Amino acid sequence: MILSLLNRRAVLAGTAGMLAATSSLVRAQAPVLAPAVVRTRAGLLQGDVEQGVHAFRGIPYGEPTGGAARFKPPVAKQAWDGVRSATTFGQRSPQTGGLGGTDNPTHGEDCLVLNVWSGSLEGAKPVMVWFHGGGWEVGGSNDAVSNGAYLAAVQDAVVVSVNHRLNVFGYLNLSAIGGEEYAASGHAGLLDMTLALQWVRDNIEAFGGDPDRVMIFGQSGGGRKVSTLMATPAAAGLFQRAGVISGSALRMDDFAIGHDRAERVLRQLDIPKANFHRLLDVPTAALTAAGIEARNATGQFRPWVDGAILPRDPFAPGAPRLSAHVPMIIGTARDEIAAFLGPWPQYAQMSDAQVLAESQPFFPPGEAAPAIAAWRARLPDMSNTELFSRLITDRSYMLDANIQAERKSALRQAPAYHYNIDWQTDVGPLRGVTPHGWDLQFIFGNLGGREWAADDRPALERLRSVMSGAFATFARDGVPEHPQMPQWLPYEPSLRSTMRLGRTVRLESDPLQFEREYMARIGTEQSGPREPVPPGPWIR
Repeated sequence: MILSLLNRRAVLAGTAGMLAATSSLVRAQAPVLAPAVVRTRAGLLQGDVEQGVHAFRGIPYGEPTGGAARFKPPVAKQAWDGVRSATTFGQRSPQTGGLGGTDNPTHGEDCLVLNVWSGSLEGAKPVMVWFHGGGWEVGGSNDAVSNGAYLAAVQDAVVVSVNHRLNVFGYLNLSAIGGEEYAASGHAGLLDMTLALQWVRDNIEAFGGDPDRVMIFGQSGGGRKVSTLMATPAAAGLFQRAGVISGSALRMDDFAIGHDRAERVLRQLDIPKANFHRLLDVPTAALTAAGIEARNATGQFRPWVDGAILPRDPFAPGAPRLSAHVPMIIGTARDEIAAFLGPWPQYAQMSDAQVLAESQPFFPPGEAAPAIAAWRARLPDMSNTELFSRLITDRSYMLDANIQAERKSALRQAPAYHYNIDWQTDVGPLRGVTPHGWDLQFIFGNLGGREWAADDRPALERLRSVMSGAFATFARDGVPEHPQMPQWLPYEPSLRSTMRLGRTVRLESDPLQFEREYMARIGTEQSGPREPVPPGPWIR
């Protein structure tokens, strides 16, 4: 296997110059695409052309989820007659800032839609299925940074992005209140994602994709979704690679937490448990608002370990054997927490007291102050704001990504490739950090919409080429490679190989050893005893 990898790298390196020299000629000679009509199992779709590739937007993969269908498992989209337009994005799930209803038509319960970008409708290209961020609560697949046109055009991949139910619509656990009919209610959004992957399996060949080379990937909440799909039996076999970006989910909820949220929503809406069916008639805006109140008190709505739909925690106490054969890319940004700091200038110059107060919720009692002192000793030139961002990033995203990679590696069946991006910002109020989500513009290749220093342009283009190329090659072959990147060795305990991605690209062995060992001694925040699954209709 090592020899074959080296041979492939030699071929890539040998052709890199030729590809660079001829790329403009190839683009000039490429035929001008015309909007195409594609036949799916449900019917014909009319797409359009974006950045020289075919684009199909707002494709329905499931029926609307409102009314009597609310909180229930999704139903595949029924066939339609004639040619359906697929030129505009579909609805997002109702959420904070987009409550749905007549005043907010871009959000609603007809949100089981997806988008496809493909350079051509022939061949058997790797498929990259994107699950958006926003926790389990907010977001959608029609933002600029995750547009799939660049990956489709430059990396010859078919890119799919998915909308699905979120928050109270996707994860209201009525299993103890609604009986058998609502046994799956706490997993509706997870089942939506599974249905989308079934759609990919059944239809992606019509878009030039290979259903046997499907990579699922996501950032932040999308990474948590991917982590959870790795342990979801209904999704088994529907993807062959996985990418978790700044969202390593080790555990999901217990029954008690989800049930408590459901009772809070009912009380907020003044609906007795015996009359819970009245939830089906609550307007989306009111239901969303009630869900927000419940999540503010208990944390985000998300799936729970029910012993059936989600039989176990995603990566606790170890990686799931269900997906042991699936290789993974697992990555983080160096200063994730910088993206979540509060209003300026309050957080621009944090005081010592503020750093301690803001850090304490992330640590067991008595552990925050020693950790701050240890980080201050190692990083004496950092401002308090920068120090806080780094410390809490190491406490959360970095530690959990390392734990997930360790547990995946321990199965010894498919590799985990680990990376850390440290391209520092040069614009905005907090300079010199690498915040949450900063890697997406390089993975998707969408560098527009930001101010970039002119001197950085060559390095920017190199990092975009490396990251988008490595992800696409991983989708294609299960091995992330690029001619301008060192050989990416899998993560395993003796080396803990980590690709450092920034103005330089280099492979390092355990580059954050001190941070990892210090936080591992304290333990992940995603820990604690697992409550037994109570008896109920969800147990099959």
